[in-house]
Amino acid sequence: MRRAYGLQPRIFHSWFYTTFDYLKGMITTPKWIGLLAVAFVAGSFVASPELRAYAANTIGSSDIINETILSEDIKNSQIKAADIATDAVGAAELQGVTKLLFGECTATISSPTPAHATVTESCNINGVDSDDRAIATLNSASAGAAANCFEVSLATPTTNQVGLRLSNDCTSEVTLGNAKIGIIVYDK
Repeated sequence: MRRAYGLQPRIFHSWFYTTFDYLKGMITTPKWIGLLAVAFVAGSFVASPELRAYAANTIGSSDIINETILSEDIKNSQIKAADIATDAVGAAELQGVTKLLFGECTATISSPTPAHATVTESCNINGVDSDDRAIATLNSASAGAAANCFEVSLATPTTNQVGLRLSNDCTSEVTLGNAKIGIIVYDK
């Protein structure tokens, strides 16, 4: 009796067991142990920290689906000012902030300031109101020693300007000279 596939049931049965016995003879116990060891080593390499670090360093913008990165995916303190484009973050992007202004001015104080004394200066910034809040920092000073002695101890917003109090924290009299002061004004 002939089947449509051209093999009789007995011939296929005989061929299968003959081939299986042949393969069984080729793969001995030491070979099985060797294959298992190779599979284990290969699995260890694939999951190794070095390979995972490589994968982490090769994920680029094109690998990320739009709007799929969440704040819990970003390590704390890992987004720096250099990572944010100019004017990319405004008051609308900060929760609870309704106004955000950035300004810089140059304070010129040519007379010496006694040790532990303060001097006042004001910076004009359009759009500032008296109910706003301000943060100011001394960015640079013309006198080298003055840069280390002075700090902005108070920034008080008024209409279209911010009043500043600069403190001399040194133990000697120092002249500030010209100083650039960066100011952030915000309203909550």
